[in-house]
Amino acid sequence: MDTIEIIKTGVGFNDPFEPIISDLKGEAKESYSIEVSGQGQLTGLSYTIPAHTEGRITATLQISALSSQDVKDLNDLAIGMLNASYKEEVKEYEKTSASANLSVWTWFFGGGGASASYEKTKNTMKSKGLTEGQITTLMNAFLEKAKNMSSVKIDFYVNNSANDYSVSGDLYLYTVSGSISTEKGTSQYRMLADQASAGGPPPSGGGAPSSGTIKLN
Repeated sequence: MDTIEIIKTGVGFNDPFEPIISDLKGEAKESYSIEVSGQGQLTGLSYTIPAHTEGRITATLQISALSSQDVKDLNDLAIGMLNASYKEEVKEYEKTSASANLSVWTWFFGGGGASASYEKTKNTMKSKGLTEGQITTLMNAFLEKAKNMSSVKIDFYVNNSANDYSVSGDLYLYTVSGSISTEKGTSQYRMLADQASAGGPPPSGGGAPSSGTIKLN
């Protein structure tokens, strides 16, 4: 099995619309806003993977975001606060959601295209069984990750080994962004999904007939 390496430079990210980072509202000591932007395109990263070939594409993105490990840490913390039935809901939602490893957050806030103020966010978390103390713990952890965002390196694996034709296209990632504030500070944040749609823009193009995952460092 052949594996090709593709290294790209000058890669940017084109949001499906310009993220709206609204002013934080609500209690001064603890505020949170979320903007679920949906699918955005990585620019300058078109690729071609030959038939019966695996491909690995690496690049440093010209935007700041949380790393895959940061997102995992926050996911583990959030999911650990849920009871068994809600954990199962997240698992089922993730199977059909384009937001991949960000699914727990889009599940919390109503799915794709949703945005939420602090009051709505807090009420939704409470409706899922989180206590005031758990919400504060989660927001403080989120803030610490957000304050340490930096440009991220993408490592994308495309498996075209089963196809007898080449696949070409672009990469589309789900993004979640917003603002967070606690007694410990204020920061904007961005999370990018660790799975991409490869090929034509979803859902009309459906993506190339290949599978792939993304790791953000």
